[in-house]
Amino acid sequence: MGPVMQGGQLSQNHWTIYMLTSTTGSVQLNMQHADTVSDRGKLVVKEHAYIQSNTAVQFWDIPACANVLAGKVYDFILTKRRHKYNMAEGGVGCRWWVLTVMRDIAESGFSEGSSVEQFLPNLSYNYSRGVAPIALAMKQGSFY
Repeated sequence: MGPVMQGGQLSQNHWTIYMLTSTTGSVQLNMQHADTVSDRGKLVVKEHAYIQSNTAVQFWDIPACANVLAGKVYDFILTKRRHKYNMAEGGVGCRWWVLTVMRDIAESGFSEGSSVEQFLPNLSYNYSRGVAPIALAMKQGSFY
């Protein structure tokens, strides 16, 4: 998302999920701050003609199980009410949302659960280009 301070090296990470739909396309699930006056989150879903964002500082692949479709995963997220999310204080909480949704996806059989749990330690850091990862406590938002 860019540096925390103008000219700085430390990135203000924003975490999203990309579901690969082909060798050249993806669907992004992006829980973001809905407005500037509340802590309400808004799930933004976008289709892209790429499989990796050029602004990604880090990424990890968690393989989907065979025959899983992005639309079915999206419907499942809505059924679990994961689109109903309040960000943590300061408008953060996207890492907690990603973790929760990835665990849901694994528990549903859409991906391998062991892959999600192996990914978990990566959520404990802030990542920036050209700088070693910095430990960063995860802030937890709330579902409603």
